[in-house]
Amino acid sequence: MSLLTEHFKEELEEIRKTLRREIKLKAAEFDDLVELDFDELDNNACSLIVLSISQAFGGVNRSAIRLAIILQYIFMADQVHRLMTDDPDLEESKRQFPVLVGDFLYGKFFLSLCKENMLHFLAPLAKVIESMNQGAITRWLAKDRTVDQAEFLKIFEMERATLTGLAARLGAELSGCPVKVQNQCEVLGWNLGLAWAASQDQVEDNVINDALHEARNVLLELPNPKGHSLGELINYIESHLKIETLKINYE
Repeated sequence: MSLLTEHFKEELEEIRKTLRREIKLKAAEFDDLVELDFDELDNNACSLIVLSISQAFGGVNRSAIRLAIILQYIFMADQVHRLMTDDPDLEESKRQFPVLVGDFLYGKFFLSLCKENMLHFLAPLAKVIESMNQGAITRWLAKDRTVDQAEFLKIFEMERATLTGLAARLGAELSGCPVKVQNQCEVLGWNLGLAWAASQDQVEDNVINDALHEARNVLLELPNPKGHSLGELINYIESHLKIETLKINYE
């Protein structure tokens, strides 16, 4: 267990328990309907971005934990919808369940916004969901042709960096940070998401290292965050990425 996950052990466990409780279906267990093969970053990255930003600029409170859950709902819904394929031999249940379960998770995200009095976050979250869907469509349209690195980066930005960037920005907003700091946090989260997505698609390591470098540069510009949670966040993300080349520590 890393220092970061150990530090937020109670909060991460509460997030996991809440997700299990709130997505429990009467007729079947979640895993009976869809198979999400999540690794550690899939389970923790969005939550840890919110928690780390909150810790750095005031402290983790109930609203930060609920925001982390809401963002995880969006990420899970997107990943469930991606289980859909155009394979003509796909079983009907595997064709229908990802659509229904993904829509169910999007419904849980909206319900949580209402319950937690966070409807003022609906517009930016809806914009991010739109971007993620556009990224998925762009990826699908490009599946039968050669895609250059610039186009891949654009897809990664739409699919993942928009979500992690907004996670960091909203975490900073909840902590009462000024707009300038919110913008800086968004850039930090954006680059972490870009590195994460690039690693999963196994693109050239320089893309991943450049994004991590940019995240560290932003960290140096932030005004006196409390503790070391943001540095630990970057190290945590980096330690779980598939990088073959030598890592340079910019801290």
